[in-house]
Amino acid sequence: MKIHHLLIVAIIIIAGFTNPAHGQKCHEFHKSKNCRMDDIEGFKLSSLSRSHYLGVGKTVIYEVVLYGQKEIIIQCCTEEKYYPLRFKLKSSVNGEVIFDNKYDNYINMISLALDHTELITIEITIVSNDENVSVMQGTKACVGLAIYMEKTQVRN
Repeated sequence: MKIHHLLIVAIIIIAGFTNPAHGQKCHEFHKSKNCRMDDIEGFKLSSLSRSHYLGVGKTVIYEVVLYGQKEIIIQCCTEEKYYPLRFKLKSSVNGEVIFDNKYDNYINMISLALDHTELITIEITIVSNDENVSVMQGTKACVGLAIYMEKTQVRN
C-alpha cells in the first residue's frame, strides 16, 4: 500500500514539473488585461478566441470560420517582453496569404470585413526583439488570439 501512495506522489510531482502553473494561466490569456480591448462599442468577444503557451520562435496555427457581412477585429497579444508577434491570415482553401503583419511594422490588430463566410488559417509566431528572450529558444510565453465580431442587430 505504501508503494502505491509513493507512486501517486511521484506522478503528481513529475506532473508539476512538466506542466508548470505558468502554462495554466495561459488558458484565458486572451481575456486578460494584456490582451483585452475595452470600449469597442458594437463588438463582442467571439468564442473563437484562444490562448496558447508558445515557445520563442515557434508557431501556433488556428483555423477559424469568419462570417461574411460582419466587421471583425483580430488581435494577437503576448506578455510584454515577448513582442513583437508575427501573425498571418491565410485562406484555408488555397493557402493564399491575406494579411501578414510583418509588412505593417508588426501591428498586433487588424480590422476586416469579409463579403462571405470564409475558413481562415491564423498563424502566430513569437519573434521577440528582446535579446535576452531571443537567445533562449526554449523560453515560452502566453499568447492570446482575441477575435471580436460586430454584434448582430436585433430587428423589429
